[in-house]
Amino acid sequence: MSRKYMNNKWCVRCGRKTPTPYLRDNYKLLFNMNNQDSDGRASVMDIGCGNGRNSEFMKKNGHYVYPFDMANDYGEKIALGKDKIPMIGKHIDIILCNYVMMFLSRTERKQVIKEIKRVAGGKCTIMVELYPAKDSNAKTKEEMIKLQKEIFDDLKWDKLRYSQGKFIAQKA
Repeated sequence: MSRKYMNNKWCVRCGRKTPTPYLRDNYKLLFNMNNQDSDGRASVMDIGCGNGRNSEFMKKNGHYVYPFDMANDYGEKIALGKDKIPMIGKHIDIILCNYVMMFLSRTERKQVIKEIKRVAGGKCTIMVELYPAKDSNAKTKEEMIKLQKEIFDDLKWDKLRYSQGKFIAQKA
């Protein structure tokens, strides 16, 4: 199953119902002493939330979740790379950016990264996942690796985990 986006790009993974394996496997790494309230809850922003599978996983684990996507079937609709990310009254502790950045142009990615930096709390942690897709800006494994490095370098955050096509970083 696929899901059509406003920019005529689609993600074959959006039909899946369970959270990404990378999120399940690295859930605890996303947290630190400075990004949770006294009840152990964090504010989580899911950028490019798709059908909400990662948002629902985080909600089920008791976190405050703010999902955003270009389609209007789950979360708040925003034009990624064009619109400002709406502020929710506090800074974000964890940002999920799974399987979306490769569908954005360089200009759109720069704007999204600028917005990520604007809403990120003091010790915010981000998870980014990419994959090569024929209708994306990273059609091959090599292009995906180059894109991953570009995103990581643009963020300028501290690396916590970094492997091919995915990374977790914390605000420096």
